[in-house]
Amino acid sequence: MAAANREARILKHQIVRQKVDSLLDALAVGDPVPSERDLAARFDVARETVRQALRELLVAGRIERRGRGTVVASPKLVQPLIIGSYTEAALTEGRSVGRLLVDWTDLVADDELADFLQLGVGDAVVELERVLLTDDVRVGLERTRLPAQRFTGLRDTLDTSSSLYAAIRARGITFARAVERIETTLPDAREAALLDADIRTPMLLLNRISYDENDVPIEHRRSLYRGDRMSFVTTLTP
Repeated sequence: MAAANREARILKHQIVRQKVDSLLDALAVGDPVPSERDLAARFDVARETVRQALRELLVAGRIERRGRGTVVASPKLVQPLIIGSYTEAALTEGRSVGRLLVDWTDLVADDELADFLQLGVGDAVVELERVLLTDDVRVGLERTRLPAQRFTGLRDTLDTSSSLYAAIRARGITFARAVERIETTLPDAREAALLDADIRTPMLLLNRISYDENDVPIEHRRSLYRGDRMSFVTTLTP
């Protein structure tokens, strides 16, 4: 009986999700989504059932939170897994892009960071943290750590709203390869606040070490992307 009840509950919220999904098809991007109370009354179900359905639609990128309300979302940005920034993918899809500076921080390499960047423990490292925007929506939080000696003066010359990779290439540095690890995670309170997201929003966490043609590390980058606004694609060949 308990198993049957669980199946019924799952089936009910999935049916509601399909109905709300169809309702969204008649709305435009940015239009407000009816409230949980209105949807529960319309479909004659409990608000918790509606809440579960909306939660799945949020993760799928069909809707998004805006302030205290919910609106129809634009399609997720599809990011190819390449050596480069998210800028190229967004511009290719006709999206606008931007970056908001969070902070520049001076660090000293601990054992782990020294190993990542092939530095000595205690060597100077500069850290750049920025919020990534697509169509004025906060989609990612990027933290890049660079050997300070190799990037002298970068803080004074970089336009923090522009591509860091372009600035690195302008210094004559060539990106030859990158090792990237992708995981799912949830944001902490600070990260959620910076991304205008709920702490329950699934995130895609990418940790990358990029290397030049001499196999010397260029950067250690940690990118946190909203799973409701971003997806990644790659092409595999034998």
